[in-house]
Amino acid sequence: MLAISSDDVVTLLTEKFMLNLKKYCVLTSLQVPDAAALGSSLIKVVKTCSHNIKTASSKASKYITQQQNPIHQISIKIDNEAAMNTTSDKYATIKSAQIVYVIGPGGTGKTLTGDYMQVMHGYHHVDGDIPLKHMCLVPEYKVIAEKWIIEGDWAPFYSELARLTLEAAKDNERVVLSHATDKNDHRDHVIKKLIEGGANEDNIIIIQLTIDPRVKARGLYHRAARMAEQSGMTMTGEMTEGKFIDMNLEYEAANADAFEVHPKAILVDISGRDVTHFDNVDKALGLTRSNELTYESICDKVKPIDEARDKKMFESGYMEAIADVLSRVEAIQRSSLAIEEGDGDDEKK
Repeated sequence: MLAISSDDVVTLLTEKFMLNLKKYCVLTSLQVPDAAALGSSLIKVVKTCSHNIKTASSKASKYITQQQNPIHQISIKIDNEAAMNTTSDKYATIKSAQIVYVIGPGGTGKTLTGDYMQVMHGYHHVDGDIPLKHMCLVPEYKVIAEKWIIEGDWAPFYSELARLTLEAAKDNERVVLSHATDKNDHRDHVIKKLIEGGANEDNIIIIQLTIDPRVKARGLYHRAARMAEQSGMTMTGEMTEGKFIDMNLEYEAANADAFEVHPKAILVDISGRDVTHFDNVDKALGLTRSNELTYESICDKVKPIDEARDKKMFESGYMEAIADVLSRVEAIQRSSLAIEEGDGDDEKK
C-alpha cells in the first residue's frame, strides 16, 4: 500500500502548491481545506478519490511537476481565479456587471467601438489583441501565442480573454471585450469561461459588427499605412489604395463564410464610417449621448487610445517576435509538404 510520508504533507503545505491542492479538492468534490485542516483533508482526498491510491498520488505529483510548465500555470491561474471569484468580495460586482462582447472581421472597427464605449459611456474596454500585442512584455503571452499560431491550441488564448474581462468586471459595472473571434466554438468558450468565473449569462451581450467589404478594405489600407508609419516603415511601391482594396475584395469573395455569424449576436452595421457607426452601436445597447458631438470630435477623443497601444506594441519588439513565429509556422508547413511529396513519390514506386 502506498504510504504518504510526513515530508510529502509538509511539501504540500507550502504556499507554492496551495492552489494545486485546492483545485484537486474541487475536482474530487471535497471542500477546500484551510491551512490548519490541510493534513487531514489531504488524507481524505486520497481515500475518497474515485481512482486507486496510486493513481491519486500520481495525479498529485503531476500537479506539482507541471508547475514549471507556463501553459499549465496559466490554466491553473484561470481555473482557480474562476472558482475563487464565486466566493470573493468582488463576486457581486462580476455577477451584476454588463459584459458586451464585440466581434467582427478585421477592419470593422471593433477596437474603435470598444474605445468609444469606454470614453463616451464609461465602459472598461478589454482589447482582445493584448495577449498578442504584449507577447514581448508578458512571457506567458508569448507561450499562448505560440501555442495558438504554431500548434493550433486556441483555448489558452481565449481563456485569457475571459480572465482579463472578469478582472475588469471586479471593479467595473460595464465591461466591453473586443476581438476578431471568427469561430462560434471559440466565442462560446469565452462565454463559458465568463459564466464559470461568476458572470451572469443574462448580462452578456454579443455585438457582431458588419460592414460593406469595400468600405472595410479602404479602412484596412489606411490602418496599415498608419501602423507601417508607426513601426518606421512606409507603404511604398506598387501597393496603391486601389490595388490593396482589390486584393481584399478577392480574398473576401474566396472566404465569404470564414467569419461565422453567432446565433445570439446583435448585428450592427457600421458601413457609414460616420456618426451612424456610433448611433447604431448605441441603439443596439440602449445607450444615449449628446447629439451635438460629431463623428470627427468623437474620433479625436477615441483614436489616440489605440494609437498609444500600437506605439507600445511596436516599441516592445512585437514585429520581430511575430515575424519569428510566422517563419516557424512556414518552416513547419514546408516540412509537412516535403514529407507528403516524399510519401507520394514512394507510392508511385
